[in-house]
Amino acid sequence: MWVAPSVAAAGIELYGVADAFVKFGEWRGDQTVGVDDSWFSGDRIGLRGKESLGDGLVATFVLEQGYALDTGKSEVMSREDSLKNEGSEVLTRQAWVGLEGAFGRVALGRQYAPGYFTYAYDALLSAVPSPQSWLSLLGRLSITPNSPARWNNAVTWEGGFRSLTFSAIHSAGNRETARADGPGEGDDDKDGVALRYDGGAFKAGAIAHVVRFDGEHLVGGRVADETQKEGFFGASYDFGVLRLAGSWQRGVDVQGVGGFDVSIWQFGVLVPFGPNNLHFAYGKSRFEGVGGGEGGRFSPSSWTVAWTRALSKRTTAYAGYTAIDHDGLDWGQMQWLGQTDAARNGHAAQETVGDTGFFFVGMRHVF
Repeated sequence: MWVAPSVAAAGIELYGVADAFVKFGEWRGDQTVGVDDSWFSGDRIGLRGKESLGDGLVATFVLEQGYALDTGKSEVMSREDSLKNEGSEVLTRQAWVGLEGAFGRVALGRQYAPGYFTYAYDALLSAVPSPQSWLSLLGRLSITPNSPARWNNAVTWEGGFRSLTFSAIHSAGNRETARADGPGEGDDDKDGVALRYDGGAFKAGAIAHVVRFDGEHLVGGRVADETQKEGFFGASYDFGVLRLAGSWQRGVDVQGVGGFDVSIWQFGVLVPFGPNNLHFAYGKSRFEGVGGGEGGRFSPSSWTVAWTRALSKRTTAYAGYTAIDHDGLDWGQMQWLGQTDAARNGHAAQETVGDTGFFFVGMRHVF
């Protein structure tokens, strides 16, 4: 009971999110029912702080770990982030230190890429049930409000002028030193930039990511040696009685596999009434080259309708329904996309993936 006052006195803030829900319905054709976590916000606990250094300079830091509220386990980094790193995985969401001033903010460490921040152009506010979140994660894109947009060994800069904000990141990845036994070994650098406009009711943004692969990485048995290139455009307008939002994005040579291209568009509406909000969003994608062949063209789609109610400034209740149509993808192709392990959830590789559709009800508390 004496820790919190001492932490506060040092200018350090303890913060976090606790989010859990009950779901029932079908997940990829299989029945699902039970308690899950991190539906409208990822569960996390962290420390952040600032210290004035004088002359307009401020030192700042964030240390943040994700966890699963339904099991109590810590969040694990993605395979790509963990590749060739040793040691335990802690602070998997963020871990950085920075300096703020008239120039903006420069920071070093594990950080969010610009493509993580798509909530302003999403009626589901980048929550997990958002079609943009579902489809970008399914398509292995890095412009997504998920783990692929958290980059290691990164330096970032963010600055603004009036209604414009510019951000940039360079990540050295986990293999900073090239090996002598092969060309391109160690090349897993990533770069990203974003330009955003916030005019109050109207918001718009453009994001670009470039992800390089070293030729050692495999996707479904194929060598990944191309450079993944992504672009995103989003906008929203708040009419007062409702807010419209939408975005379009495309990835070329995704995961370093030549010919694997992904396009996604989505739109939605958010209607506020008192402490309540009604959310609806629909998204559709185009996957080309799934499985590495000349064919492999699919158009998965998703929609979600949800209700949220603010019970207090820090607690929100929510409920809704999510649907996903995988457009004929089979379990072998889902494995190629990194969406299941070799067991394929007990399904044969040639078996078509069933539709997803389930109800959910839960609560989020922010502290």
